[in-house]
Amino acid sequence: MTLERGSQKRVGPGMPASGAGRYHRRSRAHPLLSVVLILLLALLIQGAEEASGFAPGTLPAEPCVSRPGEGPQMVLIESGRFRMGSPAEEEGRSSDEGPRHPVAVVRPFALARCETTVGEFGRFVAETGYRTDAERDGDCYTVNADGSGFQQREDASWRNPGFAQSDDHPVVCVSFNDARVYARWLSLRTGAAYRLPTEAEWEYAARAGTNAGRFWGDDPDASCVYSNGADQAAKARFPDWTIADCDDGAEFTAPAGRYQRNPFGLSDILGNVWEWVEDCWHEGYTGAPTDGSAWREAGGGDCARRVLRGGGWNFFPRWLRSASRNGGTADEAGDFVGIRLARTL
Repeated sequence: MTLERGSQKRVGPGMPASGAGRYHRRSRAHPLLSVVLILLLALLIQGAEEASGFAPGTLPAEPCVSRPGEGPQMVLIESGRFRMGSPAEEEGRSSDEGPRHPVAVVRPFALARCETTVGEFGRFVAETGYRTDAERDGDCYTVNADGSGFQQREDASWRNPGFAQSDDHPVVCVSFNDARVYARWLSLRTGAAYRLPTEAEWEYAARAGTNAGRFWGDDPDASCVYSNGADQAAKARFPDWTIADCDDGAEFTAPAGRYQRNPFGLSDILGNVWEWVEDCWHEGYTGAPTDGSAWREAGGGDCARRVLRGGGWNFFPRWLRSASRNGGTADEAGDFVGIRLARTL
């Protein structure tokens, strides 16, 4: 399977190599003139990006193609360093996002460009007869009719989360346990080593070399171009919600890949659905691994609970940030919780 290169820097249009093309003139360009031309080209590219309304470095939206049983389209995430967590002054920050600390992701890995879709999960269920935690226990948390909170609905599951979905939407009402079983099945079916990402891998990929609160910047009201969260479309149904001041037209989940991608080429890395990661829950980062590995129980962790990252369609702007964290017990499921797989290389 061909991997897209996630950490490859974007470059502007290149000039032909010397001698390329039908004609070649011998000339000596003045070094200063070359520098001026490069600067002008950079300004033109920046101006085009700003005129388009998209943050510099982000990539155009690309619909996610569901490939049931074949494995998702993967993006190669090369090794590198970043600062994990949020600075004390970041708006919307929670105390469990600190202390901010350096992490070296020492091993490259692959991360699914898109969240696991209903169609992909449905193929797994059809082949195995698997029943999710929510189907067995009737404990998928769903948003109340007035949006004031969550309730457990015995009839809610990935098949019927309480709102309409197609095969191209991200699967929801899946637990950490369900996500792990799905990853193991896909590994056996394809021969590739699929798994959940670690929390550090997830944030490294979500930030994609950026340091602001979100990969597009710090403005939550720009989110409708890049992510699916609580906005004017949601407020029309849930009037009391705190929202981003924009409208993406999606009241619930949106088809995977509908929004602009982050600089590594990942779709929906913020918003749409929360995504399970491998780590046990800790209340902060004191003593956290610094090599990109998953954090287990050492240091007061709670492995009965697991970490969720990325925010969901019904969460307020403060939750749709690269450093934002959430968690739930391994058997919990919600209509705002899904899966994004990683692959060991």
